[in-house]
Amino acid sequence: MRRASPLLGWMLLAALCNTSLHAAQTRDEQSLIASLQLGASPTVRYLDQAGVSINYAAFTRLLGDGKTFSSTKDSQAGAAMLRIQTPGQPARFAFKRGDAFPPFELPALQGGTQRLGSYQGRYTLISFFFADCAPCIAEVPTLSAFARQHGDMNFVAITYEDADTARRFAGSRGFAWPILHGGQALIDTLGVSTYPTLMLLDPSGHVAGVAIGMSLRDDEAKRLADLNRWIERWQTATPVPR
Repeated sequence: MRRASPLLGWMLLAALCNTSLHAAQTRDEQSLIASLQLGASPTVRYLDQAGVSINYAAFTRLLGDGKTFSSTKDSQAGAAMLRIQTPGQPARFAFKRGDAFPPFELPALQGGTQRLGSYQGRYTLISFFFADCAPCIAEVPTLSAFARQHGDMNFVAITYEDADTARRFAGSRGFAWPILHGGQALIDTLGVSTYPTLMLLDPSGHVAGVAIGMSLRDDEAKRLADLNRWIERWQTATPVPR
């Protein structure tokens, strides 16, 4: 009778270990996804700190290095996005033209909950702001004027602040855009750290253009012209293959 090769034995043991490890990772991932309460057919994307898509195994390895993660989801659409964060370090903004905007569900100042799907079907201009941001305050008249002239678009402003702070900002500044508040998780997932940041989404919910810390000229007419040119530039640009 021939003896089994020791090498073959090690190979079989390694295969069994890999199978066991994969099964454990699958159970862990299923448990994580279940905690997100996304329904029967969930779609979850994992991003590293730079915003690059990674698999669950790589995601858990990074968590094992002492990192945390931000998460944002749309339970109605059954979708979520999780991004690695390093405590004490702001995430770098990494969403570019053609990227899918993260799923979200946020409370609206006007009442109810808004989701990414609420803004599909039209181009959508998003302004990220906070109440004491001087450039954010300065751009309010321009954003308001642009919205009045473009009834064919969606407009929404998002802040990490609470409803009372957002309401005071809207009232004192005459800002009539729909406002979503409590958006810190979405802001962390995107990596927004400079204000104001403007993002233009195409009708399918993908990023069409981004202006981080957009500089608008002092003259009101020129400010509006600058914003119009920026929007038109990305609306007419060659579509990005997906």
